[in-house]
Amino acid sequence: MMFTKSYARTAFLFLLCVLVLALPNLLRTSDNYMGEDPYFYSRLSGMIKDNTFSYDPLSYSGREFTYSLGQPSLFLFFSKVFTEKFTTNIIPIIFGLISSLLFYFILKKFYVEPNAIYLSLITLIISPPFIYIFSTYNEFTSITLILLTAFYLFIQDNKNLNFISYLLFFTIPFFGYQYSLLALTISFIYCSKAKKMKNFYTILIVSIISLAYIYTPLTFKYGLSETADFDKNVRYKGLFSDLGGSFGISIFILFLSIFGLNYLWKSKYKYLSFYLVLISLLVLILFYPTFIVYLNFALALLSGLGIIYLLRSRWESETIRKLTMWLLIIGLVFSTITFIGETSSRQPNQNLYDALIFLKENSKLEEVVLSHYSYGTLINSIANKKNVMDSRFLYSPDLNGRYNDLEKLFYTRDFNIAFNITDKYDIKYILITKEMRRGLVWSQENEGLLFLLNSVNNYRVIYENEEVEVWRYRK
Repeated sequence: MMFTKSYARTAFLFLLCVLVLALPNLLRTSDNYMGEDPYFYSRLSGMIKDNTFSYDPLSYSGREFTYSLGQPSLFLFFSKVFTEKFTTNIIPIIFGLISSLLFYFILKKFYVEPNAIYLSLITLIISPPFIYIFSTYNEFTSITLILLTAFYLFIQDNKNLNFISYLLFFTIPFFGYQYSLLALTISFIYCSKAKKMKNFYTILIVSIISLAYIYTPLTFKYGLSETADFDKNVRYKGLFSDLGGSFGISIFILFLSIFGLNYLWKSKYKYLSFYLVLISLLVLILFYPTFIVYLNFALALLSGLGIIYLLRSRWESETIRKLTMWLLIIGLVFSTITFIGETSSRQPNQNLYDALIFLKENSKLEEVVLSHYSYGTLINSIANKKNVMDSRFLYSPDLNGRYNDLEKLFYTRDFNIAFNITDKYDIKYILITKEMRRGLVWSQENEGLLFLLNSVNNYRVIYENEEVEVWRYRK
């Protein structure tokens, strides 16, 4: 009987995971990849394959190649073994299944009760960050699996498995120094509790060697990367998927987590290590808002405990208790459905893709295309054209200066200012989307540059569809 129940739960979780992660692609109305990351890593993997990755001639109209090599290298490997489309759409689902399995084994290792594990896995699988990570290949897909694998092997009482974990900890900085910081923080908390500080010193040394190998030459050559002064409010707004974040947590998971914390607090300081992990993740999010995807794993556990708390606790009003529980669960499900729909319609849609292909086929390689920086990577990767600016901010040249110039250009009605900035960056084409006209850049029909486009003969529309316009600039 127990075997049958366990088998049914496992089968349900497997089917749920596959369905939830496959739905965004199944619902997508075009064959284009979801988001900019698959195109970005496809372009970088091509540069790595051709051994031309010392300089990127397209991003920011030309910049040093300072990107992390981990993600595009794995993208290249899997694309060679399988196909690029399989790597983009299927490999993430496989990684998601393995990651959920590793999360199960990690929770089991820490003696979390089976019902809590089961409910935690359900809330994890249907959470927006998990869907974002594993529905298409992106920055987090491979490194999340590596982090979970490294930690799972590290906590085993087996020296051979520990050794493999050390090798994985060595590879983590190749995906970004911030991931090493995350791994070291959580490992330190675990080792302090488990009295395995010698093991921690090993991964600390391994990580320092790897970090020094990768980032010492970068630091000596380029110094510290300029930080974006303009992006902070947008980044923190993205912490919640219900407020428009691309991969933020659901507010309903947050509410369930509060009940989960209340459930744990009955044991006071017994779960101090977990509280420290939670606090550490919150602190790291202040510096790296994208780490909300890793806080989500902790919140999934708390949500599972929160559901158990609501099921088992006694309130003065049983009606209110049941109503609260069902409202949160139904809200979580609807939040998931909404997020899947939004994810399936992520750019580039067919209209934007067609416009970028037009640019690729009807302009010269060295010509520069202006748009909002969120389209910059797609301009590089699909149109194969130079951009003025994109969302890859790390070590980008004159980051804040470029942003300020583009703000002036977008909002000025003075053609002299517009021409000066356009000539400064050698801009030949301007790509404008419906989203840019509806709040991403402008909020009024003839605001700033939109007025000049229709008033000055130097600008001419050369391509137009339902959602995208391409303008040609001539002096």
